[in-house]
Amino acid sequence: MTEFTLGPLMAALDLAEFANRADADVVKSLVRTRGTFGADRPPAHAGLIRWSIDAFRNYRTAWLTHRAAAPELVPVRSPWKITHRRDAVDQRGVSRYEQTCWGRRYQSVDDSVREMWLLSLAAPVERPEIVTLAAANVAAFGGEGVPEKVRVVLFGATSPVAGPVVERTAAQIRDQAQEKVAPKLVEIVDGTARHPGRDCVSCPEVPACPALAAADLLPAVPTVPGPRRTLSVTDLRYYRSCPAKYHLRRQLKVRDTGLVEGRPVLVGRAVDETLRERHTGGARRCRPGDAPGGDVAMLPEDDRRTALEMLAKHAALCPFPDVDEVQDGRHRFLVAHDSRLDVVFGGTPDLLYRRGSCWVWRETKTSRRRLRRDRSLLREVPQLALAVLILSARASEDSPGGSRIELEQLRPDGCALEEVDPADPAQVAEAQEVIGELVEPLLRDTAFAPTPGDDCAQCEVRRWCAPGVEYLTANRRSAS
Repeated sequence: MTEFTLGPLMAALDLAEFANRADADVVKSLVRTRGTFGADRPPAHAGLIRWSIDAFRNYRTAWLTHRAAAPELVPVRSPWKITHRRDAVDQRGVSRYEQTCWGRRYQSVDDSVREMWLLSLAAPVERPEIVTLAAANVAAFGGEGVPEKVRVVLFGATSPVAGPVVERTAAQIRDQAQEKVAPKLVEIVDGTARHPGRDCVSCPEVPACPALAAADLLPAVPTVPGPRRTLSVTDLRYYRSCPAKYHLRRQLKVRDTGLVEGRPVLVGRAVDETLRERHTGGARRCRPGDAPGGDVAMLPEDDRRTALEMLAKHAALCPFPDVDEVQDGRHRFLVAHDSRLDVVFGGTPDLLYRRGSCWVWRETKTSRRRLRRDRSLLREVPQLALAVLILSARASEDSPGGSRIELEQLRPDGCALEEVDPADPAQVAEAQEVIGELVEPLLRDTAFAPTPGDDCAQCEVRRWCAPGVEYLTANRRSAS
């Protein structure tokens, strides 16, 4: 099954733009061939087919509206590419460099104007200047001849309106690219640092990478042939709720941005963001009367009061000022490679700090109720179980002080702090059992069929899931 979200959409647009197929015929072919259009590539999930139909219609609407103001534009099939050749290999051992840009390409009949459309999975959003400038540079100097001007157009798959449009002349692009893009490209090709993280899933260096902790993390789980995966507790939670939701939301990264999230989720996110702002670069202990963050201030009154009560309770558990170092940004995402299963497990602590020679992974859980006590802590909060596996695999990389895991529980009426030792063999064994039970069915699954249920009401991909929509419709009828 395809894991390239935009693959079916791009193939559909090729038919419309280069084969002059009517939009309705393209949609029929998209459904009939499951997004393959007869080519030798994996078929798409039923949910991705429905998403691709929406995205195709949105793109065509945006393009036809845009073309009304620029009727001279025609699609370009061949990628634009800037090639730099050396007579001999340079200090990096390279004799040929290429710059290209992925997207949809258009030009006027006289080639005085070129456009590069950059696609994203949600509504169109502003891109960093260096991104649009690099795209414009490829459009301007990656084809035959040089146009007078280049436009970079931003398209989001959930919106029928493209934009904003960034326009530059070729002379402007040459000067600005030399100043801003060239130094960044040199930095990239010169870079040799290793930063284990989400990109490990596609890196050919992984099997022998000295910076990536590797171990047989789940010895009881049988191996399953397939591509390398990156899995987090969020992935496992989504899969347990519904395999289709996991595939669409976590693997393909599609979601309904218009869906209103539940109140507990909004409160928890606002509390987490406030604590992250306070703890980043700070050395002062949080106090009950500290001003809330902007996310808390935007909550409805009842939810804002709940968040403020939780933040006040945190003051008793705040680790500052007895903190020697705080990790932030990409260094807070910790990974470990299960070399036998070829799975890169990853997790982002709510706070990762060093006290003395000991690193501490802290999870913060917000709730109106106490945790259940009829189940173990690792089963009740699987994030802790995965943290145990990741830290146990990374033990040889850590400082002599080792590491520990903390669970900070915040409620409006109280708080608690519990610790887990990732060096404890009993904790490791239980963590392997907890995570193994979640991972094994996921690795075997190739269909990711939907499992309609109560979770459909707040599902971020229900819009493209026919069984989920039918389930909710049937339940509304029975309730009435």
